[in-house]
Amino acid sequence: MSGDVTEKRISGKVAEVVSDREVILNRGSEHGVEPGMYFAILNPDMVGIQDPETGEDLGGFKVVKVVVRAVEVAQKLTLARTFRTRTVNVGGTGTSILGMMNPPKYEEQVEKLTLDANAPRKIAPSESIVHRNDPFEESSREEAQDSRTVTLWEADESYDVDS
Repeated sequence: MSGDVTEKRISGKVAEVVSDREVILNRGSEHGVEPGMYFAILNPDMVGIQDPETGEDLGGFKVVKVVVRAVEVAQKLTLARTFRTRTVNVGGTGTSILGMMNPPKYEEQVEKLTLDANAPRKIAPSESIVHRNDPFEESSREEAQDSRTVTLWEADESYDVDS
């Protein structure tokens, strides 16, 4: 892999969960964050991968919990919000019940940090999939639109394969 240039991505931790769609990240303009940037919030636990033939440590991955976009940026912190939507059937199944058609009804719903369907509100830590101190890393627009569920790391001393 000679000639490879690894770009340095902004990374840090979730400082606060503000609502069911918003978090505060502990990086801001002084770290290079700009409005509109994307960040993947990760499960802090690394899953190590060993080669099934040799037992060699191949590296590992972290699970992507959610991807957020920076909406307000201060010097040392950023307010970031979920933005991805999905089409959900909130109506019928499209089948006939007692001779009456039960048509589906589709809605666009914005991804949330919790499964609660209520309006944005402060949520308890036990309700959230994201927690204080969860790590995050900058994502490109293409990665943010993709529904990737893991991000890979090369093998090094920063994680324990057995954990």
